[in-house]
Amino acid sequence: MFEYTGVDGIMIGRANLGNPWLIYNIIKELNGEEKLEVSNIQKLNVIKEHLNLAVKEKGEYIAIREMRKHICWYIKNLKDSSSLREKVNRIENINELVVCLEEYFNNI
Repeated sequence: MFEYTGVDGIMIGRANLGNPWLIYNIIKELNGEEKLEVSNIQKLNVIKEHLNLAVKEKGEYIAIREMRKHICWYIKNLKDSSSLREKVNRIENINELVVCLEEYFNNI
């Protein structure tokens, strides 16, 4: 679009939700480089890091509730993600949430 229409920029918006690698991959592509392919294990590790930072910042009770929507964005379009969404939205304990995520990512 930069070459075809001469635009000065692009809007990313919601495409970045659950996909923190998007901006990095856009830059890579604009530079003619190969995009980063994110493995499920890498995605799981980012989710757990995000979860731990949220708990540290807001406490377990609030962080888990807020992370539910973020986790749903991270797992969007993955196999059987709807069943995981149902489970995640009922979990109230960080350890239970981490176990649930690890089981899911180890089985997809």
